[in-house]
Amino acid sequence: MSRNPDRLVRLDVDNRILSREECEAIAQRVFRAARGGGETRVRIGSWWQGELRWGRNRVSLASDRRDVSIAVSRGEPFEQLGFPAQTNQLDDASIDALVRAAERARARSAHVSPAVYLPKMPPLPSPDTKIWSDATYGLTAEARGELARSLVSSSEAQRMLSAGYAEVRAATFAEMSSTIRAGAPANFETPYAAWTQAQCSMTVRDSQGTGSGWAGLSSYDWAKLDNSSLAERALDKCLRSRNPVALEPGRYTVILEPQAVADLMEAVIDSLSRENAESGRGPFVLAQDEALGIIRTKLGLKVMDERISISHDYADPALGVVPEVGAAGAPVSWIDHGVLSALSYDRDYALTLLGAPLGLRRAQGYRMSGGTTTQEEMIQSTKRGLLVTRFSNIGMLDETSLLCTGLTRDGLWLIENGKITKPVKNFRFTESPLFVLNNLEQLGEPVPVFRPTPLQGGRGELTPAIVPALKARDFSFTSLVDAV
Repeated sequence: MSRNPDRLVRLDVDNRILSREECEAIAQRVFRAARGGGETRVRIGSWWQGELRWGRNRVSLASDRRDVSIAVSRGEPFEQLGFPAQTNQLDDASIDALVRAAERARARSAHVSPAVYLPKMPPLPSPDTKIWSDATYGLTAEARGELARSLVSSSEAQRMLSAGYAEVRAATFAEMSSTIRAGAPANFETPYAAWTQAQCSMTVRDSQGTGSGWAGLSSYDWAKLDNSSLAERALDKCLRSRNPVALEPGRYTVILEPQAVADLMEAVIDSLSRENAESGRGPFVLAQDEALGIIRTKLGLKVMDERISISHDYADPALGVVPEVGAAGAPVSWIDHGVLSALSYDRDYALTLLGAPLGLRRAQGYRMSGGTTTQEEMIQSTKRGLLVTRFSNIGMLDETSLLCTGLTRDGLWLIENGKITKPVKNFRFTESPLFVLNNLEQLGEPVPVFRPTPLQGGRGELTPAIVPALKARDFSFTSLVDAV
């Protein structure tokens, strides 16, 4: 991505994101526009997104979007003030107006006592993860169109209707300080990062609306997505789920495919917060004395089956990481053989209560430990139960127990005497993932699943999940739903 930084930067078809040299050149223009001395800090982001959507076997949307953002802070300290001035214009007049706005914001805050400011952060090493893919960045609109045609063809051949979405994106982030040449480093020792993301998902339904199949994949590398297999799985699930029968609600042994496990685990991942636990919220509060204001968490205690571990290694390219100011990037184990071993916290909490300079970033991408049992072996060992493809419309009912409700979707089958016997109408479930993770019978091999996130101003986080299929007993289905 090395380009001539001396020309005025313009994002277009051939120049969709900013290179390191272009970010450095923009930063120098900002530094030159500053007046009155003092440190100037600049954050520069750029992003590009290409997408394609189809429905009823016909493309309905194809687009390419791109943008850039520049945020500036003048004077010290930065941690309390943040970056008060921002623009997406790169001409000289806009750069000059941006710096003037940052200087006015600094002048307005001059009356604030320095005692309220957070200490300046130590420099953070920028994570060196290989989360860039030329295959993702190079996927053109024409190639996305060819992909849609190939995915749709198998459904058309079976007289089925398909809908789907494919997206590729690339983004960059840079943070630089005007004093770095004088030996005062910016927050990131390597002040530039670039990453890519890709996703593709597909639903196939029959024309009578009695069967539905879904499959999806996401990764930083488009080349790692087996899209032909994705289309085959979605079509196969649709064909096998037609004309489902109704079963009575109740508690069933369930085999959750990896996608269903990831869907259910979202509530657990979101609850791994020390601030919530120590303020008396969430499932990891052990005891609290309201009169004394003392709250004990479940850190160090067993909270789920000992076969379960949940972790993130920021050097793992399969998980990836986007730099985050104010948070440490060390490998972390949230759950260690069923024991709650870590909770996230922000920098304010770290400084105030832990005496540490940095927070522990929240759980994002994660690996969940598994076993060696195949899905076929789980089915063969089940006398009576249900096989679940995925869940949707999951909502929290009780924050303390993580009791959730949601729907099964796109393939639900009855298992009898070790064999899949018939498709089943979808259920609404009312269950806590913690209950499920304490009622495990078998675990499969962890595999990557579909877990994309929206891009927000070029700072879309990489949140992949690598999880196993699992078999659990007494899963609560509370009612039938009229959906496929």
